[in-house]
Amino acid sequence: MFRLLLGTMVSLLPKSYRSCWAWATSADFHRATILSGIIETVLCGGIYLGRYIYFIQYRTGTIADAAMKRAGGEEALASQAAQFGMGFTALAEYVFSPLSLLLCYFALEGTLRAFTAALTEDTPGTLPLHVLGWSIERVQRWRTEKALGPRAVDEVHRFTGISYDLGIAFCRPKKWGRLLTIELEGKFYELYEEKRGVPPRPYLYFLRENPEGKVIRGPHHYHPEEVLREPKK
Repeated sequence: MFRLLLGTMVSLLPKSYRSCWAWATSADFHRATILSGIIETVLCGGIYLGRYIYFIQYRTGTIADAAMKRAGGEEALASQAAQFGMGFTALAEYVFSPLSLLLCYFALEGTLRAFTAALTEDTPGTLPLHVLGWSIERVQRWRTEKALGPRAVDEVHRFTGISYDLGIAFCRPKKWGRLLTIELEGKFYELYEEKRGVPPRPYLYFLRENPEGKVIRGPHHYHPEEVLREPKK
């Protein structure tokens, strides 16, 4: 039960953040998302209705007091038009107030989250936390990009008589693994090793030509200027 309640709170987070907890790999976020969606809907919907009853009574009262003070008596409230106008004004103020709109959104979001989890395998979190997480990731990527310095064209060096045939110096790290086939100028290469160098191109990758008969696995068509065409984070 404790794990389910804890999962209910964690299910509000984006999926990428849930893995920060070791137990999250075994948590039942399917049921947790349904439960958190129901709680979100009931809680926000209940607050919305409770505030509505209080606000309408309070606001119509203040409008009536202002109308009687201006007209000098209760006759200002005698007509149906005046009563309807007070009620409509109070209702419009409540419905379009920022807090009311926020409560409506979360009540609707909770319903959608619960139905999505119940009908599919997806376990969506809450949108504001997604936006916050996205913003944090964007700032972190920007700081990383700035720390790496300006982008520069890769330096390619060719070798003979040693264990590798190419050495490429990059200003940005590459997600190159040993299963990747790299194509350059019509030749195919595989990763031999990678090392760290010095700025402005501190990422060194050493490649060797593919042995004859080796299967080519979805080649990456490399170009020394591709780092300049990559979108900046």
